[in-house]
Amino acid sequence: MRQYIDKSAVVTEIEKIEYETNYEPFTDEVLGKRRVCKSIKSFLDSLEVKEVDLEKEFDKCCEDYIFDDEWDVYIARHFFKLGFQKAQKGE
Repeated sequence: MRQYIDKSAVVTEIEKIEYETNYEPFTDEVLGKRRVCKSIKSFLDSLEVKEVDLEKEFDKCCEDYIFDDEWDVYIARHFFKLGFQKAQKGE
């Protein structure tokens, strides 16, 4: 199963590590941390970021299901979006 994460949240955490190393003395460990942070950020920048059209995904997922009324569609769409958001967070 694929898991999705928020790229900006990962970059923010990496930048926190970089910021913390600005106030540490220059050691091989600190320089290594900075180099790794820079490499990971460069890798993340190379990844393709896809926007997801929830309406389209919902329609694909539920194309064979016949809803009784608009309220059923509203509830199904709500929980579909909620599930998708939780999947992105890795919960």
